[in-house]
Amino acid sequence: MHDSKTIAQRIADAVAMFTVSAICLVLLLFVAHGTIVRTYEQLIVDKLLAQGGLVQSTLETFVRPGLPLRQFTGFQKLSEPMVKQDDMLDSMTAYDREGEVIFAAGDTRARALPPTNEQTLQSGVATMRSDSRYLQVVLPLRNKFERVGDLVMTVYRHRATEKVASLFRPVIIAAVTAAVGFGLVVFLVNGSAPHLRRRRVAAGFAASYMLVAAAIALMMINLFSEGAQSKGRVLADSLGQRLHDIINFGLVLEQIDGLQEVLTEYRQLNPDIASAGVTVNGRIVVHSDPKQVGRYWQTDAATHEYRLDLRPPEHPRASTVVLAVPKAIVYWQVLRSVKNFAALFVASSFFAFLFMQVAQAIQQAMQSAQSRPETWREHAALDLVKPVFFLAVFVDHLAYAFLPQFVNEVAGRQGLSASYVAMPFMAYYLFFALVLVPAGRYEQRVGSRPLIQCGLLLTAASLIMIALGASFEMLVVARAIAGVGQGMLFIAIQSFVLAKSTAEHRTQANTIIVFGFQAGMISGMAIGSLLVGQITPAGVFVLGAAIAGCIMLYVRLALPDSKPDVSHSTGFIGTGDIWREITAMARDAKFSRTILLIGIPAKAVMTGIILFAMPLFLHTRGFAQEDIGQMTMIYAACVIFSSTWTARIADASANTGAILSWGAILTAGGLVVIALCGWDALATHEHAQPIITALMIVGVAMIGIAHGFINAPVITHVTQTDVAQRCGSGQVGATYRFIERAGHTLGPILMGQVFYFVGVSYAAFSWAGLAILTLGLVFLLSERAGRPATQEYA
Repeated sequence: MHDSKTIAQRIADAVAMFTVSAICLVLLLFVAHGTIVRTYEQLIVDKLLAQGGLVQSTLETFVRPGLPLRQFTGFQKLSEPMVKQDDMLDSMTAYDREGEVIFAAGDTRARALPPTNEQTLQSGVATMRSDSRYLQVVLPLRNKFERVGDLVMTVYRHRATEKVASLFRPVIIAAVTAAVGFGLVVFLVNGSAPHLRRRRVAAGFAASYMLVAAAIALMMINLFSEGAQSKGRVLADSLGQRLHDIINFGLVLEQIDGLQEVLTEYRQLNPDIASAGVTVNGRIVVHSDPKQVGRYWQTDAATHEYRLDLRPPEHPRASTVVLAVPKAIVYWQVLRSVKNFAALFVASSFFAFLFMQVAQAIQQAMQSAQSRPETWREHAALDLVKPVFFLAVFVDHLAYAFLPQFVNEVAGRQGLSASYVAMPFMAYYLFFALVLVPAGRYEQRVGSRPLIQCGLLLTAASLIMIALGASFEMLVVARAIAGVGQGMLFIAIQSFVLAKSTAEHRTQANTIIVFGFQAGMISGMAIGSLLVGQITPAGVFVLGAAIAGCIMLYVRLALPDSKPDVSHSTGFIGTGDIWREITAMARDAKFSRTILLIGIPAKAVMTGIILFAMPLFLHTRGFAQEDIGQMTMIYAACVIFSSTWTARIADASANTGAILSWGAILTAGGLVVIALCGWDALATHEHAQPIITALMIVGVAMIGIAHGFINAPVITHVTQTDVAQRCGSGQVGATYRFIERAGHTLGPILMGQVFYFVGVSYAAFSWAGLAILTLGLVFLLSERAGRPATQEYA
């Protein structure tokens, strides 16, 4: 009987963990599928641009002298071979300026979509339009004076999804196999010792998750490599079609004038092509580099070659079109495509491992509370609250990658100047700070759980208000409400963890809050920046509100009740005494210079530059939304990495002042590195864009590492002041956290004003770097001057 009960419990545990694993893997597959379809569509668009550019060039050459577009006679011969040979091109249509069809090849049912929500491609050379059925690339047709029509290439979107779905089936099989295998591992190790069981279950889940991720990555590399190279193939086919008639009529290629100009045109329209040529029996007769004519074609290991045989049956001369594209370009396109999945993999991994940890904790709590099953929530309280703060921050940061430009567009529609753009961000951080003290007092009266639910409700309400397309004024109000909600959540989660932890485990509070904030920010920025292209900004706001509603339900059903208990006070001071306490602390020189020279500037850099100015600036420079979100991910990841070992260094050296000084100096260095992107010599460099991207990454990473130098040691530094000995270190630390919120509020305001006076340019970052460097050096010198006096006082 006992054995059967044990086996039944092991089966139940295995089924539960299998279910959690399946949910996590479904999330990974869902995120990967959306990313792959979106990226594959972009590769299709790149190919359409290459094909359309050739037709566009031919048509514009005809109309440039002033001839009517309708009189062009070679459209069918030029476009039909492209449509027939390319499975991902359904139609190619030429329209006049009134929008009437002049020429059409392929599926004549497709019509040009209205020019709403257009996305500009290639610096204004073309635009992309899309709806649920079609994906279209539109190239303008111009004569010397005006636009005379459009060339529209159409692809049915289901072709891309069907292609991805066919390749996704083996990955789904791998995911099912991994989930079942993990469930079997849980069943087999359930008889082990508790510490071994937990370790083996974690290792089994990590192995299954990584197996599926590797299968997805391999599938993506193959698909994207094929897509990146398809552009070269269609260009070779197109060039071959233009030369095919010459061979069929028995003409000698060497005697045809104008072939050199054709190859030159191909290279101009497609700068990715390293070289293009036509060979006869292996010898070059025409080449984009005239010096190569007469030589035998030499294969270059650094390029991909695309060949098309032009020889008719039984023809004695082997004529071949050859295009060479550098492998580095193809690899870079594939790497960029896989990079987006890597960012989403990190974001989804936080979800997966967090919820797997929660599931394990619930199982252990239920086993520990077998005598009193109703108390399992109390045993697992700390683990149950982890996803609440993580998801609350995740919801709040879903829109951060595109929020600055979204606010800028709303302000622009109402005719407001650029200086107003910072107001919603200022309102958010201002009300976040203002609600901390009253929220702390309210929590002491009613407990943490009602405050968590209220914070989530306000967060959801603010997102719905923005999604409804409100005015700029309503947007400011919505962000203020979001700030109140997030402030309540911060206080409630901190109080809950302190109430549910023993005195010797209070450090878990900081772990949950630090991990929840940074991981939630990373996941929110990554997933939000990629979702916005699929479901629009309004869809992202609605999704965030729906997730907030689900968290409220989870809090109601899973989180144990937390009764108010003054013995577990959060340490926040009363409303009537707050200004007297702040005044007393401000009189302490060490506390004042720390908050004014280090604390507030660091928070101003985070909100004013990383979360406000950087996304807005990168958007104006043509960076994709996912790239902007990934920049912020780099910052948060570097903060997490740096904080883990900076705290140990600070405890070992006890010289927190020097560490804080280096944090400020390194922050200034990161801003200077970003400002270097505006160097005039760099703008004209051959590889300007990759260098600018690298400098941006280095600068953001430096700022993240620098803030790791500040976030951990700064509380230790202020709690070593004289005022901390009189008022208590807990009170001083809480008050410091309250005052530094001024930096959150000031950051967007200051950067908004800098942008207003110097423009949205690299110069703004250099001025910010100079200010931070000055403050850091002043802090370093004042610390050195004040150290003997402090030591003598001690």
